[in-house]
Amino acid sequence: MKVFTKAGLAVLMAAAVGAPALAQSLTKERANILAVDWNAMQVRMKDPQGRERTWKVKNDATVVFTDKRDEFPNPKLTDLVAPMYVHFTYNADTKEIVAFDVAEVGVEPSRTKDPGPATASQQQATITAVDANVGQVEVQLPSGRKTYVVDPSNQLRNFKAGDRVTLSIAKQGDREVVTAIRRR
Repeated sequence: MKVFTKAGLAVLMAAAVGAPALAQSLTKERANILAVDWNAMQVRMKDPQGRERTWKVKNDATVVFTDKRDEFPNPKLTDLVAPMYVHFTYNADTKEIVAFDVAEVGVEPSRTKDPGPATASQQQATITAVDANVGQVEVQLPSGRKTYVVDPSNQLRNFKAGDRVTLSIAKQGDREVVTAIRRR
C-alpha cells in the first residue's frame, strides 16, 4: 500500500480540481436580433425579458436554421438579420457567441440573402444634429449632409453636434441604418 504525504495529496487534489477549469464554459440564451454589424463582429439582440444587449460574435461561429432550413442550404453569419428569433450559445468566460440556431426566421428569406459587400460600410462624418427621441442623426459626409436612423437609438445619448464619428451603416430593407456609432 502506498502512503501519500499531505503535500502529495494537495498536488493530486489541485490537478483534479484544475482539470475542468480548462474546458470552455458554454451557456445558452435566446433573443430577437435587432441589428448586426459584421465589420465589428457583433450583434444587438433583445431577450424575452425585454433587455437589449450587444454581443461579440466569434468569426467562425456556426449557424443552423431550424426554421425554413431548406431555404438556407449553406447557412452563414451574413444570413442573420433582424427580426430573427435565435437560440445562441456563448462562452461564459469571454461573453462571445460561438453558435446560432435560428428558431424563427420572421422575414421572407429572399430579403435576408447577402447582396454582397455593399450591405455594410464604414463612414467618417461630423455630427450636425442629434434627435435621440426619434433615433436620428444628421451628419456631414464628404458627399454632403445626410440624416440616418440609428438602431438601436440609445447609442445617441452620448453624442452631440460637432462630434467627429465613424458610422457603421447597413442596408435594412430599402433603407440605410446606422448600426454602430463611435468617436474617432
